[in-house]
Amino acid sequence: MSETHEHLEQAEHAEHHRSDPFNQKVAVSMAIVAACLAGISMDGHRTHNGVLQLLGDSNRLRTEAATAEVEMSNLRAWYQAKKVRQAQYEIAAEMAGDEAKRAKFEQKAEKYNKKDEKDSLPELDERAVEKEKKAERLKAEAREMYDESEFVHRQADRLDMAHLLAEIALVLCSITLLTKRKSFWYAGLLATVIAIGLTASAHMLPREEHHHTTSHA
Repeated sequence: MSETHEHLEQAEHAEHHRSDPFNQKVAVSMAIVAACLAGISMDGHRTHNGVLQLLGDSNRLRTEAATAEVEMSNLRAWYQAKKVRQAQYEIAAEMAGDEAKRAKFEQKAEKYNKKDEKDSLPELDERAVEKEKKAERLKAEAREMYDESEFVHRQADRLDMAHLLAEIALVLCSITLLTKRKSFWYAGLLATVIAIGLTASAHMLPREEHHHTTSHA
């Protein structure tokens, strides 16, 4: 904000030129332009910070989604390993020579199907499905954050243009005091009006529909 303070000091300095009514008008307009510049600068800084925050949240959510996918893959692999083990018991039961051994292997195979048993096949499958849903939800939220960051970035770009125009307007008003040419003053006032218009339009930008790509996921 140091640059804004410098502009305000210029405006205050210009007010000392009270011998000429025209100088007074220009000095007052410089103070107004400096105030507009300060407001646009504050708005721009906040918007840029918002972009960084949204991108950070999007990256965090994508990392959490990737972690959930890894956990889901591990559960699926564990499920398959247990499924193979269950099949081995079922084969052993079929090949058992007596009824006692057959019953023993069948009991071991059936144990994998108990829903209330920890790390059973149904329990592992349920946990894997939950991790898959969590990963999809997090990826969707990450995409929404990314799209929002793009929208806010467009707002920030427009505010940057407004900030530049306000800077130019202040310079033109300063030149007016030196040259006494009204054309510079009018140009400065026009630049200020355009800067204010750009600032307002930045907050009225329409939200566009985004077509997600795999790179955003």
